[in-house]
Amino acid sequence: MDPNLFTGKTYIVTGGAAGIGLGIVRQLSNYGATVYSLDMVKTPISDSEIISHPNVHYLIVDVRDDQACSAAVQQIISSTHNGAIDGLVNNAGICPAEGELPDHELYRRVIDTNFGGAFNMGLAVLPVMRRHGNGGAVVNVGSTSCLSGKNRLPLYASSKHALLGLTRSWALDWAKDRIRVNCVAPGATDTAMARGPLRAVQGPKFGMDKTDDELLECVAQLIPMKRFGTPDDVANAVNFLLSDLASYITGQVITVAGGSS
Repeated sequence: MDPNLFTGKTYIVTGGAAGIGLGIVRQLSNYGATVYSLDMVKTPISDSEIISHPNVHYLIVDVRDDQACSAAVQQIISSTHNGAIDGLVNNAGICPAEGELPDHELYRRVIDTNFGGAFNMGLAVLPVMRRHGNGGAVVNVGSTSCLSGKNRLPLYASSKHALLGLTRSWALDWAKDRIRVNCVAPGATDTAMARGPLRAVQGPKFGMDKTDDELLECVAQLIPMKRFGTPDDVANAVNFLLSDLASYITGQVITVAGGSS
């Protein structure tokens, strides 16, 4: 894509300090965008290039808190040259080890983060996009779990199903304002979050005596392309959907899973 694809545009990425979110922030900034990374931590732990990038700004925000989301968006629009926001990537999410019957405390954490966070950010950002009248794009980062169930992760799968429903509904509601809303559904992607529940989810299938690396290899062999995805694989799809290259695409889900579904 054109290295100046997003020059002069402003984007918000939630969960932007690690994993897939960090990959999205990196690519957007490399394509010339001004990027606001919202996360529970201020900056990435191990990416000095992005930390020092002049077009990347960090805000500590818990997306479960609707007032914090609204305050962050107000801070962002007051910092931009025209008060406009061109795109939102709802990437913040958690995937703890749940088991077959997770408790109510875990229910609230997962649903409020994975689904509620996207809703809170949309509530704050979509009216700003409408007010400026320049259209815009929202990309919700789901999962292949938004298309099927996931053993021992019932809350995660449910939250991602809900996120897909929100995507498709917002796409219909905001099309008249030229605001496109799509979903990217990553499959197995090698991030710290994906490794968290690895033993609880895959151990019973492949053997609890296996190391994490051995479990990862077992999972990879089930993927048609025989490898895990990377944050950049997902970021490529997200940035396509944010760009004008996808100007007639809305309400869709793109699976980034190496042939798995």
